[in-house]
Amino acid sequence: MKKYLILILLSLACIGLRAQDYNWAIGVRGGVNDSGVTLKHILSDYNGLEFTYNYQYGRDNMIRASVLSLLYEWNVPIIDDGFLLYYGLGAHVGAATMKKENSENYGQINLGAVGVFGLEYKLYSLPLAFSLDYRPFVNVLPQPRIFFGNIGLGIKFCF
Repeated sequence: MKKYLILILLSLACIGLRAQDYNWAIGVRGGVNDSGVTLKHILSDYNGLEFTYNYQYGRDNMIRASVLSLLYEWNVPIIDDGFLLYYGLGAHVGAATMKKENSENYGQINLGAVGVFGLEYKLYSLPLAFSLDYRPFVNVLPQPRIFFGNIGLGIKFCF
């Protein structure tokens, strides 16, 4: 009997799923080469700011970096009010530790630009939003270099 009651309650909760707006969201994002936390603030129906802290790693653990990013994003509702297409530009600053073969570790400061292109869905009945995005970036310092970024999944608590 308990199983049926739980099944009925879950079914009723899913009936009301649709999107709604929010002002703030905090969550986590995991990608191919990085993971971190994110704080998003919706400024209006069509734009917002996103602050992220990522821990990046790559090339057989030869590179490790902590990166702070600030992105200005444009939001475009698609399909339904709950689905958003978002894209944006911003800046990042980071500290990296690298290790070359047969040598000591060395550190460097990275400064550059970052972009984002993704989809987000906000649940109506729960204060949760799910996202899938792509984030390429360019390092300007210490030397110009383009990184084609990675694809990441995110989940945020909205308030």
